[in-house]
Amino acid sequence: MRITESLVHCAVRAYLKRYGWSLVAGQFPGGTDDECHILNVMDPELCGDNCPDPSRHSENKLVPDLFALRDGVLLVIEMKPTYSADDAAKLRLLLTERRAHLDLALVTFAQDRSIPLVATPSNLVVVPGLAFGWTSPHPPNPDFCHFLVKSLNEVTVVPPLSHDAPSIGQLFV
Repeated sequence: MRITESLVHCAVRAYLKRYGWSLVAGQFPGGTDDECHILNVMDPELCGDNCPDPSRHSENKLVPDLFALRDGVLLVIEMKPTYSADDAAKLRLLLTERRAHLDLALVTFAQDRSIPLVATPSNLVVVPGLAFGWTSPHPPNPDFCHFLVKSLNEVTVVPPLSHDAPSIGQLFV
């Protein structure tokens, strides 16, 4: 079976829903999504300046592939057919230097979409996740949750080991 980005998205979403996760936001490959609204993490200095050039507003924008919520844990997931070091770097950036932008985006999204569970990001444990084909070589990363996709119905999850939520692994069984 050929692992595509669409297959990874469908498999991970089905897996998460099967285990009680709520899909909060997402963007399916190609920029369309019938199931989730897109959550854009913008740079407030660029997007709130009344600039006549709207293309400037997308500079520095980050759009994670999927946000899923369960029991106070918010997964922020990037998905590709194979492991992507660029996606890992994007998530690290989002959860460190751009964390204030992420929190602002979550608050705004929660207000706009009436999703109170993400309205207070400081109450959530935010966990980065990477999803990709199960045979793809990847470096071990104890801070990330890995979704290894074998088929549409077969996903293996490797929970983060060094995370603030010691019981996070229990959310996947």
